[in-house]
This record gives sequence, structure tokens and C-alpha cells, in this order.
Amino acid sequence: MDREHRRGLLQGRLVLALILVVSLLGIAQPAPATQQVLVQGGSLSQQTSAIQAVGGTIQRQFSRFETSVAHLTTPQIEQLQAQGLRVFVDQTVEASAQTTVAQAPASMAGRGPKGKKTPALQYPSIVTGADALQRRGIDGRGVTVAVIDSGLPGIERPERWQRINNTTARYSQGSRFLVYKDMLATSQIFNSSDPYGHGTHVFSTLGDNRALPPEYGSAKVGIAPGANYVVVRALDSQGKASYSTIIAAIDWVIDNADQYNIRVLNLSLQAEVVSPYWYDPMNQAVMHAWNEGITVVAAAGNTGPNPATIMAPANVPYIVSVGAIRPAIYNDNGSDTIAAYSSAGPTESRFVKPDVVIAGSRVIAPLPADSVLANSGAAGLVSERAQLQWADVKTSQHLNYYALSGTSMAAAEVSGIVALLLQDEPTLTNNQIKARLTGTAQVATLDNGQAAYSMWQQGAGKVIPTAVVDGSNTGSANAGMDLTTDLIVSSNPDDTSNHYQGTTEYDSTSNTFSDTATYSSTLATSYSTWAGSYSTWAGSYLTWAGSYSTWAGSYNTWAGSYSTWAGSYSTWAGSYSTWAGNNADAGSLNSTINAGSLISD
Repeated sequence: MDREHRRGLLQGRLVLALILVVSLLGIAQPAPATQQVLVQGGSLSQQTSAIQAVGGTIQRQFSRFETSVAHLTTPQIEQLQAQGLRVFVDQTVEASAQTTVAQAPASMAGRGPKGKKTPALQYPSIVTGADALQRRGIDGRGVTVAVIDSGLPGIERPERWQRINNTTARYSQGSRFLVYKDMLATSQIFNSSDPYGHGTHVFSTLGDNRALPPEYGSAKVGIAPGANYVVVRALDSQGKASYSTIIAAIDWVIDNADQYNIRVLNLSLQAEVVSPYWYDPMNQAVMHAWNEGITVVAAAGNTGPNPATIMAPANVPYIVSVGAIRPAIYNDNGSDTIAAYSSAGPTESRFVKPDVVIAGSRVIAPLPADSVLANSGAAGLVSERAQLQWADVKTSQHLNYYALSGTSMAAAEVSGIVALLLQDEPTLTNNQIKARLTGTAQVATLDNGQAAYSMWQQGAGKVIPTAVVDGSNTGSANAGMDLTTDLIVSSNPDDTSNHYQGTTEYDSTSNTFSDTATYSSTLATSYSTWAGSYSTWAGSYLTWAGSYSTWAGSYNTWAGSYSTWAGSYSTWAGSYSTWAGNNADAGSLNSTINAGSLISD
């Protein structure tokens, strides 16, 4: 065999070897990447058949919400969508506490209207005025509040937990009880825990039974220290959770609502709005909770101050969505102002949100010293240290008190106030409670009678606990809206036949928002319209909305509680000078009307 022949034979063998290697490598290639998604449409059995037929893997299913959680590749997702099923990314939810708040001074001294140092009264019960109700014996007793958050610190005697199952425990003292449910546990729990810390601050804002110093009378730290609590740990050590985890937590709360008499659900968390409220799987779970009679209170979000920054699930029109106030003690003009971070409306479906506002900045409550949040620079350390108390149970460690800001704190305060109201009037429905909250709220006004902020910034106004409890209105919010029908979702996101849109209108020529309801002549121009340099909002909305260009169409049938506002605002502003603006002239407050000039936390 000559040299050329041998060379050709060798090259041929090399080519064959290379083909074989390439073939083998092809066989060894990893399977296409999958992602965790939520699947809706049809029955669960139909979803199961469809997912299995395309080769997907089902992780769990929620019969109440007709939703499957599955692992699917992109081609598999496309196949399911082609069959008319709805597929959603299992997106992230996070705690609604500010993560960029400047450190608060250790003394927590602020400056009052005339620049004098004043002791900060930022304990939740004091800053909201709930302490007045506590001194009347109204502390939430007999009402159960559920809190879905990052957990609760371990108690000093964990053997006092009565284990219900591997992930659920109950502590009882007479007729009172505290339930801890860990949605993240992979093995048996022996104590409660909160590695992130946010849940501790929220729970303490609601229920810390620690007595305040004598100068505060008989007030306790928390808004409703006498209430029963169900704490559901769903946010992880970084303060985040998937949609499916939050949906599972809500499902568990609904399942156990009757057993524990859960009347209030606090959601101090937020997620990006990626669809109309009724098309969002987490929002649907929230709507189911409201439909079961639970009063759901959610943080508006910390993405303000621009318009259309309300987060999910606060964009659900039925529930109580809460924005945040920066208390007067931190403002040179001596008046409360809207916190710059507090998300503003309208929602993607044109509803006015938030519903109400309350103090949310630098609220004092404890955090575990070793928690992620306490060491993140988000909270201002206060020169105070004590055990968190509820009934006769205490945490296993002394906790440092921190000033923390966010609509999370505001939502927790309103949830506590709802518990106080339910103790006083236990037969109220959630729609009646929402109407009472909005109907007794205090609108921020200037000295000339004009509203200091639009309705999309302050909602119905500031919640006044004594006004809520002493009110007599038993009307219902959400009138004219059929929630049961609203929960019927078509596979076509453009099919809005079962759903609602609010009454907000947007004029792209003047960049002005307006509301079609009738308001008092004094407030009409400053409260029901909002002009500003937000021309980019319309563009980004229409880009985001895609084919939802009919958002300004004929869905104006919503007759919510806002339609009852006309004529009564003049009686709301006047006696609360720190909110109504009577401590400063109108000119000095005008600078706070435009969102761009709002001060930080």
C-alpha cells in the first residue's frame, strides 16, 4: 500500500471517528431546560392529561384554584398554549419593606413643627392612635388574624408548642392561641423561625403585647395584642417566595379559616404586575379568600411615587390596599406626608388605589438581631432591646427594636385596626369593613380646602382607628361587582366579559388622570384629577398592555365605595391638624403635591 493510499485511509478513519464522537456527544447532551410554571384552564384532570401528554412533570395541584404547578420546557409550554391552556411563569413575590432606608438615629428623636426635638412616638399603637382604643379595652380579643410572611422567632420554651403535624404547631393559653405553619419546612419543625426578620416586624406591629413606658399610659407596642394569630412562613431567608408558595399559603389559610376563625389576612408583600388583576393566579387566590369572607389587607407596594405603580396583589380591586405616610415628626412642616416610596394608582385596570393610607415610615418594632433584614442596612437600630411577647409566651432571645419603613408596616397596622373593629362589631362583613375604613378616613387637605394629594396617592385618606370603631356606617364596598363571576377566566386574556375596570380616565394630551365620580366642588380639581409630567406612563402602559388598548372603554359600571364620598369630605378634614395641613400655610404644602417632590422615608 503506497503512502498516499495509507494517508487517505487514515483520514477516512479519522472522519469516521469524529462522526462517532459527535454522535456520542449528541446522545449525551443534557435535556432541554425546564422552568416551573403555573397552568390553568379546564379541569385539573384535563390539565394533568395535557401536561403529561407533552412530557411535562406536575409538582402539585390546587383544586380550589384549578391550578397546576409543573416543570415544562419552552416547546412544551407552547404546545399547552396552543391547546388553549394558560401558562404563567412562577414569578417572585417579596416583602414590602424598604431596603434603601437611611439609618435612623439611635435616640429616635425627630423634629417637630418648630424644629424642636420631640420624642418619636413611632410604636405602632402610638403612631396610629390605636392606643386610645386599647385603653378602652379594645385590643382585638376574639379575632384571628392570619399573617403570610417570613415567619416568627423561636419561643423560649419550644416544648409548649402542640405539634399538629410536621410543619404546623399551636400554642394555647386558655381560649387564646397562636398557630405557626411553615410552608418551607422539609422536615419536622420543633420551633418557629424567621431567618429573614420581616415577619417578626410585621407580627410585632400587629400583636406585640409588650407594655410601653409609663408615659404612654397602658398602651402596648402592637395594634391588636389581644387577637389570636396564625403565622404562615412562606417568604424565605431572603424575603422572597414563588407565586406557587404564596398560593399554597393562601389555600391553607382558606382551608383553616373556619377552624381558627380567621377573619383577617395580612399580605405585606408585593410582586410585579404582569397582567390584568383577574388574570393573575396569585390575585385569583386572594380573590377566593375575599369571596370566603376574609378581609384581605395588602401592602400597596414600595415602587412609588409615579402613577400606575401599585403592585400585586394590591391591584385586586376588592381588597383593602394600603399606602404609607411619613409621619409629621420627620417633616419640617409638622404635617404627615405621603411617603415617597408608597406606590400610587391607578391600577392596570383603571381602579383607584391605594384604598387608604397610614403611617409606614420608621415604625418601631423588633427584629431578630441575627436576621438578614436586621443586618441589611434597611432598618434603623433603636436603643431598645426586649423579648417579643404575645399572651404569656416570649421569644427565646431578646430582640433589638428597629425603625423600619414600607407599605408592609402600613398594611399590618390596618390589619390590626380591622381586628379591633371586629372585636367591637363581630358581625361586619369584609365589604362593610372596607366601606367603614374608606368612609371614615381623613383626606389630607391644604388650608384652602384643596386636597393635598390626589385620590391615586392617598386613596380615601388616612385611617383614624377611633373613627373606624366609633363609626356607624354599615354600607358595603364593591357594590355592583360580582366576585364569583369575576373568578371565571377565559383562556383568552382579551375576553373581559366577566371582569371589571375602574373609572379612571387618562388624557394623553394634558397628561392628566381624572375620575368620573362626583366629588365636592372644593376637592374636585385637586383630588379627582392628577396632572403631572407623566407622559411616558401612557406609552409604557400601552406597550405593556399590548392588545388591551380598550382599557379606557365601556367598563365603567363599577359602583364602589368611592361613589359615596361626595359631600362628606368637608367634615373629614379639620380636626386632625397633623394630616389636614393646618400647621402650615398652603404655599408651604404645595411642594408636596407633585409626586416628584415627595420626601424620602
